[in-house]
Amino acid sequence: MKVLVTAGATREPLDAVRYLSNISSGATGSAIAEFLATAGHEVTLLHGEGSVRSSATGVTCGAFGSTEQLGARLESALCQGGFDAVVHAAAVADYRPETVHAGKLGSYADELVLRLVPTPKLLPRLKGWSPTPLRVLGFKLTAGADPATRAAAVGKLFATGGVDAVVHNDMDELGSAGAGRTFRIYKAGDSAAAAHALGVPALCAWVEGWVRGG
Repeated sequence: MKVLVTAGATREPLDAVRYLSNISSGATGSAIAEFLATAGHEVTLLHGEGSVRSSATGVTCGAFGSTEQLGARLESALCQGGFDAVVHAAAVADYRPETVHAGKLGSYADELVLRLVPTPKLLPRLKGWSPTPLRVLGFKLTAGADPATRAAAVGKLFATGGVDAVVHNDMDELGSAGAGRTFRIYKAGDSAAAAHALGVPALCAWVEGWVRGG
């Protein structure tokens, strides 16, 4: 199978040297890409500029900065056709500065006020960019959410369309090592997780089975 994986954080520029971003390291997405390549799939990994990068054989890498740049790279890759699946694990910013200032903003202002505007949602657009059938796996992160809030957040991804399955985890579990980190896996129509992957290796194995049609 030919698989496109995204990983890591976007960087939304504020001026020539500053940007807004998030804590994603890209480690999980990179691990998935390497696992898929080891299993014999043809893998392209698009990773954030400051994210973990794979040097594994069989993984073709490319970097992105902003959400706009990531969208352009996804569209360029997918419009050529040939991809069977997208594993969209990148932590895409929900907002960006309305204005990108030329040069470097001064360092001694008493106050700096930023106006943020929404970034475009990429997940619902992926299938439309591909001229061939495409399966899409999305990721959702919550922070200290109870089960009902988690399910509602996942449901919003399905409601926007364009996604076949969603992997969810919560900030409260990010520091857990090994099998202590739980990934909850939802498929369309599920009100509760259809499966659980305990730890990144287990998630990688589940994703590989999903890529093969599981």
